Amino acid sequence: MQTEHTLEIKKIIAGGSGLGQLDDGLVVMAPFVLPGELVRVVEKKRCSGHILAELRQVLRSSPLRCQPLCRHFGRCGGCNLQQAPYVEQLPLKLEIVRELLERARLSSTPVIKAVVPSPQSQGYRYKVRFHLSRNGEIGFHRMGSNDLIAITKCPLATPVINDALGELMESGLVSPAARYCRQIEYICSPDDTSVIATFFLSGGRKPPNSFISAICALKKCAGVAFCRGRKTIFSRGKFGCSQLFATGQTSYTLHWNKHSFFQVNPGQNRQLVQLVCELAGDLSESRVLDLFCGMGNFSIPLALAGAAVTGVELNKKAISDAGKNAQNAGIKGIRFIAADVTRYLQGLVGGKNHFDVLVLDPPRRGLGRTTELLVSIGSGMIIYISCDPATMMRDIRILAQGGYRLSTIIPVDMFPHTHHIECVAVLEKN
Repeated sequence: MQTEHTLEIKKIIAGGSGLGQLDDGLVVMAPFVLPGELVRVVEKKRCSGHILAELRQVLRSSPLRCQPLCRHFGRCGGCNLQQAPYVEQLPLKLEIVRELLERARLSSTPVIKAVVPSPQSQGYRYKVRFHLSRNGEIGFHRMGSNDLIAITKCPLATPVINDALGELMESGLVSPAARYCRQIEYICSPDDTSVIATFFLSGGRKPPNSFISAICALKKCAGVAFCRGRKTIFSRGKFGCSQLFATGQTSYTLHWNKHSFFQVNPGQNRQLVQLVCELAGDLSESRVLDLFCGMGNFSIPLALAGAAVTGVELNKKAISDAGKNAQNAGIKGIRFIAADVTRYLQGLVGGKNHFDVLVLDPPRRGLGRTTELLVSIGSGMIIYISCDPATMMRDIRILAQGGYRLSTIIPVDMFPHTHHIECVAVLEKN
């Protein structure tokens, strides 16, 4: 028999769950709730010091609670904040960042600015990966499970991706596709809204030519690829994406292929790039090191602002894209290096290379112990961009112990209706 509890939700915590306490002080975490609500939950897992629970019923609703925009909300694991209007999600995310900052226990108190809202709260995702079940359904996994929730469209996906998904479902090719693959990824190019579809194969069987031909005949996709791991076994059509940017009186276009990382919310990415450039200040005659530079998302505008930029990225295809983007923008004083970031930083320690500003946008896991190498380099300013404020705070603590002061932190809402938060932190050398 499942154990039920009735409790009041005190706050939303990192990860998007609501937190409350039982009479004995034991912490309970449950999804899809809001602060101030009285809820009945059922235990899913009892851990050391807390309980993971599932929402059973909202007994007293928050005045902020609204009708979710997706009928699959509460079952699909993609979103966990649709119970609140978009404008009310921003303060919730700001409080999550505040709490993580308090737990970091830094000696200085930074300025925490308001969350930068996304230009679009729906239809903003230009990259979506769908899962396929063995019985021929397509959708997303249930939260905390591998069970598949079948969908026909996603309100967060840009409309052309939903159109491509609808065409695939109407073609009758989803069930045949499930015999050979478990994931399909759609990428939309921001400038021309062309769509690229990648089918990720599972097992050792190659799809028959008749099936590949049928997929390639679909009209909504400009490019189609079949991949096994990192190896492409078949591809047809276009695989390049592009986005126009404008900084002051200068405009430029970034190009990249499907192998390069790019922000899934291109409208918000424009605001993120502008924010980083503003925080960097006057870059005339400055040397900037851009770590995890990708295809030049920050390197190109920083170079156009007058900096001598060195970009470092392990992905060789992204480095190739970055070099072409610099050439197309008419930039000459810029270097791109295909290298592991940790090994590159190790090579800088004790050397004569000096950088005035260090910009980094690492993967979700952050830098960890590699952060100590940033201290050894000793740049005057560090601009740290992260999609996981928890790992970013961990790294900032290391930087603070090494003589840096966190002066400003700005949350940027790259992923509306989800618990994910992009943050930009500015650290200055004491």
